[in-house]
Amino acid sequence: MKVNFDIKDNQAIEIEGRHIDLHNNFDFVGFDYKIAEREIIIHWKKSSGEWVDKNEFSSLVLTHKDVTYLKVIEQDENSTYEDDCCLDVMSFFPSTAREINDSIVPQSRPNEGDDILYFFENGQRIRINCKQIELTVCKLPILSTL
Repeated sequence: MKVNFDIKDNQAIEIEGRHIDLHNNFDFVGFDYKIAEREIIIHWKKSSGEWVDKNEFSSLVLTHKDVTYLKVIEQDENSTYEDDCCLDVMSFFPSTAREINDSIVPQSRPNEGDDILYFFENGQRIRINCKQIELTVCKLPILSTL
């Protein structure tokens, strides 16, 4: 898997020296699965919390290309919106251990054959295997909802 970012502290990503805290500063909006293109796009928007730097990116997208595996583990049915949109941790994890969906590996870059796992505060997990993940950021305000 090729990526254009590093995972930092399992809650943030770094691109070109810029630290992006997904846990505290961004809300998970959702994902689109383009089956014919084998592409999954995960959308994030800047949180409205007063702790978020005014110069933080307004939104970002993680595009997973050439997807070969997707597993979504359901959320807790009693979760709140705040839990639904909050990333807990993320991790690259060996695809040979797909029966393990409750652990993380503290590594910044993927090894050959790794999946990526996204854990949310509501208990939901998204596990993806693909050939490439590309992070793109937007500095402009979001004009419409996804």
